[in-house]
Amino acid sequence: MSTELATRHTKARVTKYLWLLGLLLSVPLIAFTASAAVQGHLNSQLRSAIRSQYPNADPARVAAVTVDQLCADRNATGLTDVCDTNSSMAFMQQAAVWAAIVAVALLAFIWLAGKLAQSNRSLLVYVFRPGLYMTVLVLAGLVVTHAALAMATIYFGESALVNTVHVGLILAIGLGAALGVLAMVRSSFSLVRKAEVTVVDRSVTRTEASQLWSRIEAAAATVKALAPNHIVLGLDPNFFVTEANVTCLSGKLTGRTLYCSMPLSRILTEPEFDAIIGHELGHFKGEDTKFSERFYPIYRGTALSLQSLGEVGSDGARGLSLLPAIATLSYFYESFAVAENRLSRQRELAADAVGASLTSTATLATALMKVHAFTGIWSGFDATAADALRDGKVYTNASTLFASAVARNANASSFEGLAQLHLSHPTDSHPPLGARLRALNHDISSLTEGALNVVPAVTGLGAAPDLESLEQEVSVAYQAILARRLGIKPTAVQASSSDGAV
Repeated sequence: MSTELATRHTKARVTKYLWLLGLLLSVPLIAFTASAAVQGHLNSQLRSAIRSQYPNADPARVAAVTVDQLCADRNATGLTDVCDTNSSMAFMQQAAVWAAIVAVALLAFIWLAGKLAQSNRSLLVYVFRPGLYMTVLVLAGLVVTHAALAMATIYFGESALVNTVHVGLILAIGLGAALGVLAMVRSSFSLVRKAEVTVVDRSVTRTEASQLWSRIEAAAATVKALAPNHIVLGLDPNFFVTEANVTCLSGKLTGRTLYCSMPLSRILTEPEFDAIIGHELGHFKGEDTKFSERFYPIYRGTALSLQSLGEVGSDGARGLSLLPAIATLSYFYESFAVAENRLSRQRELAADAVGASLTSTATLATALMKVHAFTGIWSGFDATAADALRDGKVYTNASTLFASAVARNANASSFEGLAQLHLSHPTDSHPPLGARLRALNHDISSLTEGALNVVPAVTGLGAAPDLESLEQEVSVAYQAILARRLGIKPTAVQASSSDGAV
């Protein structure tokens, strides 16, 4: 990152921090100022009354008289209402000061935790979940306190200064705060949750794919990594391992799941496939296992929950009361995102080294180039399949369709501009391809010829039994779901083959 870009990012973070600080301090500051103004008004009225009753009194002594002094005299009579109001104003000031102190302390904690987590993996793993729960609890208290301060400010400010009270506005603030806190409490049970991955694909058992299971378990033993509990074969152009819950055509899977793309496997050689699998297994090796098990699924799930809470917060008075809380929770997430992004690069490059150890650095590099270069071809499948469905046709095997499209379109220009491209992942993030190749001591230009071998004699999945039938099963299921999503009636779809291009 250039110095200029880093400076801009720093300025942006500082600006956001100051904006958030102002957002959290605005209500306490207004309440403190309003209560001080009401006290000043009461003192002014008291002094006017003294001057009216004692016109010859010493002006200096009259100016020094305060409601606090009179209310401290237990023998004072006729001042009950004034003293009660004055006492309420003093309490408001104390509440405002404490609300401000808590807000500043919360932001300081978030900043410090995020800063320390950038260089400490264990802190990132163990602090994120309890830290977020604590932040939610403190914010719930602040929302209630802010609402009470706002209601008191309106009530006492209007009654003392303009001799009127907008009861409807006060009730709206109270109701909005109550609904906002209810939404936060309800969301707090789902804020820290595992991400859930839904794929229109199927897991394969050891009986169905014994050779594939043996290859993957042998690879796990070689690199001294934990073997997956489930292997899912599907159409998404992606490879990943996850501890997140995975819902697929076989049901809900828990534990360690390895996902393998059947379309991409058709353009990979067996060694390239093994190198990719080695990379994924690297995330279940050593210290990285804690990240895969305890942090990343929770981290990504929290992002989804925050998005849902933000949608709740866009609703009227409830949204207004939740605005500081949502902004603070987003700041919490983003503070840890900086640490996650920094450590993610390290763990992905370490996983690349594990994958390369199974084969070679060049083999992993060509595999990465193929995945980066040709994944985009799959994006046209939905549109093409939708047109076919409207014509009453179904693609019987989307994987072979993808492989044919790659074979027709693959050329040297396919690898232009790939250096800054990132791979998508349901619960993780990756550094750009250029950085990964440099770490492997390779570059795109030197490996183009090998990466253009997209019609290997033996494909990545090798001799996996019944692969063709599984591809067809998942392809038909995928298009049936696509038809329902697009509102295409099932009766209009015929079980016929189509060999059009993606």
